[in-house]
Amino acid sequence: MSNQYLAIDLGGTFIKYGILTDQGHIVCKAKVETPKDAEIEGLYVVLDQFIQPLLMDFAVKGIAISAPGAVTDQGTINGISAISCIHGPNIKEDLQARYGLPVTIENDANCAALAEMNTDSTKGLQNVLFVVCGTGIGGAVIKDGKLHKGRNLLAGEFGMLIQYSQAEQSVQSFSWLASTGNMVARASKALGCPLSGEDVFVLAESGDSVCQHEVDAFYRHLAVLLTNLQCVYDPELIVISGGITERKAFGKELEDAISKVNQL
Repeated sequence: MSNQYLAIDLGGTFIKYGILTDQGHIVCKAKVETPKDAEIEGLYVVLDQFIQPLLMDFAVKGIAISAPGAVTDQGTINGISAISCIHGPNIKEDLQARYGLPVTIENDANCAALAEMNTDSTKGLQNVLFVVCGTGIGGAVIKDGKLHKGRNLLAGEFGMLIQYSQAEQSVQSFSWLASTGNMVARASKALGCPLSGEDVFVLAESGDSVCQHEVDAFYRHLAVLLTNLQCVYDPELIVISGGITERKAFGKELEDAISKVNQL
């Protein structure tokens, strides 16, 4: 019989969780809203509401958590994220004491990279970059077949890379320039109404000049980022993830943007 584990993804909007086997089979999964502006104990209360019932229903051997930020081996999370309360406390130690189970915790992009390295698409590859395009820009580095975190846990923090904007006369991060989340935020602000990512693309395709500008800028900056990463690390493969990849035209539109950037 396979061992069962509780996997939890701490996201800025939702906390997603599920029971998985050691072969990667998902037994069940669900999600709850992430509490806004909660202190750490408030977050633990939300976790407790689904962890306790799952521990009663399944023979859970351990808890695995993916989280934003610079996750240390000790179980603390440095940096900043949309879930401010997770930065500082030792979540690993707190949850181990709370549930009497071993707990592991890792950066969410690193978790995605480790999972992807066990698929056919990366079979036999040793040097791969992962770019997560969502609310911001995240990423991970696989070096010689292993996760590379760097001395200060900054390896893969591609959203923190910066570019000088001549128009704005300022330095801006790629999380601001090349993420779908900020593309939507800028378009929403310019048009004075809340938009979804799908709304922005539909409006752009229908001729709205504001959304066309934001979509073009998004692809251009993402193309610049990917070109820079290829030149710095020269990986065998760059894997892109995030909701934007579900857009059917995404691959072709990004290829066109990369071609234009490399013609400059």
